[in-house]
Amino acid sequence: MSQVTVISPTDVYEFAPAGNSGPRKRRTILWLAAAFWGLHALALWVADLLDGHPHLLRVAVIRIALTLIGLAFCYAIHIVLQKLAGRPWRKKAPIVLFVSLVAAELFAWCSYFALAYAKGAPIHVTIEGSGVIRTLVSWTWFFLAWVGLYLAVQYGYEAREEERRSAHLRSMAQSAKLQALHYQINPHFLFNSFNSVSALILDGRAEDANAMVERLAAFFRVNLATNPDVDISLAEEIALQATYLEIEQVRHPDLEFRVDLPKALEPAAIPAFLLQPLVENAIKHGGSGVPGSGAASITIAAQQDGEVLRVAVTNNCPAHVDDRCISGTRTGLRNVRERLSGRFEMGAKLTTERLGASGFRASLQMPLSFVE
Repeated sequence: MSQVTVISPTDVYEFAPAGNSGPRKRRTILWLAAAFWGLHALALWVADLLDGHPHLLRVAVIRIALTLIGLAFCYAIHIVLQKLAGRPWRKKAPIVLFVSLVAAELFAWCSYFALAYAKGAPIHVTIEGSGVIRTLVSWTWFFLAWVGLYLAVQYGYEAREEERRSAHLRSMAQSAKLQALHYQINPHFLFNSFNSVSALILDGRAEDANAMVERLAAFFRVNLATNPDVDISLAEEIALQATYLEIEQVRHPDLEFRVDLPKALEPAAIPAFLLQPLVENAIKHGGSGVPGSGAASITIAAQQDGEVLRVAVTNNCPAHVDDRCISGTRTGLRNVRERLSGRFEMGAKLTTERLGASGFRASLQMPLSFVE
């Protein structure tokens, strides 16, 4: 159980880059404009058909040409809107209205000349005030309607991009929080371990001191290199805690620990070092951590309950130090609860209970999954 597998470090802030939606947005706008103008041309051609127009083929070709001209005007408006992207609407709206008026006027003349040619009618270049106004109003609203559809599509893409950015930032913040929780290494453990090494050296137990330093090095190498976002197997997690307990046994020779891990649950996935605060509390507030309380006994047990993984850390806790056993673990338990909440949200929980007059148990419950 003392064999520790070193886990390769993973960059906490390495996320899949957001996809470039620019080409996809341009294609969507192009198809929208094509559908907008295509339906308009088709509706007018059907009207010509119902009217019994004598030159339906010529009119159809002319309307296709006008559709292409309309698409060109829409693309010009698209470029103008792209140039105005950073401006507020009170400055952008007059420019968009002016460009739409110009496009409406130019398209109206193109439409007039093309359809007059298609019908074989004489061309009269006359300007009537009422006719100009009617033409401008109808085609201006037509182009403004397209602008509205364009902005709706653009807003949809921008909303999705903003949602992706927000999710990215939330993930970064959550990872940073988990990393901070992960690096809350118990300073008392490190201080006491070095004191134990010093004591072993002074007692002439150089081999024991060297063995303890190697265990400390292995433990902290994995601790500092492990990404708390990454799940490891339950067997690896318990092996790490066994190494930690072997280090503590140098200071507490009477410390006893037992592992109850079914073979089928060895590859079960669990966030790295999730059990660490529970084991620290078991030592600190159990028998060895309380003067006059006798030997400490710690048990780590796992079991499967349907699609749920349950892992319990149980330690002896004498009755005359009941308050210290229960209330003294708040920081460690809060750390574990926050990691569970960040990793599984409402799908996991930590419960604690007093076992009669001589024990204390912290139980983890999380969805059962397995490492690949």
